[in-house]
Amino acid sequence: MDKAEKLMADFQGINYVFDPSMPDGQKGLYIDNHVYLNPRQTSEELTDTVAEEIAHYLTSSGDIISQDTKEKRKQEQKARDLGSTLIVTPQDIIHCYKERFTNVWECADYLGITKHSFEHAVKVYAKMYEDGLSYKNYRIIFRADGTIGVYDFFE
Repeated sequence: MDKAEKLMADFQGINYVFDPSMPDGQKGLYIDNHVYLNPRQTSEELTDTVAEEIAHYLTSSGDIISQDTKEKRKQEQKARDLGSTLIVTPQDIIHCYKERFTNVWECADYLGITKHSFEHAVKVYAKMYEDGLSYKNYRIIFRADGTIGVYDFFE
């Protein structure tokens, strides 16, 4: 099961519809417990899209497609931020550290997501955890420049 399928299985209250009539520029759309997905996406793009549309399910209200007000743009950003954290968790970062990855693309490839989504998640975590995050036996430092530091705590 890939990451997009796992997300869909975790959020079964949503009906997922692959809609070949969606325009190429639109990857997904959430309307009333239905997520419409453009099937013309890579596996990595699909994972990103599913995560963002699930985040809309969790956070958005009303029609925000037009993005013509500050409130709508704020809801869109909130969904993007949450979607990023759904597909890049602190545990995922620990796995990348243990694999000794040093580049963003290596982490993104390993996690089955786009490089852009990984970078966005790091920025979101940097805002959330300005002083770093203690997670299990690790300390994760999210830097404003998009880099990450991971430190082991030895017992």
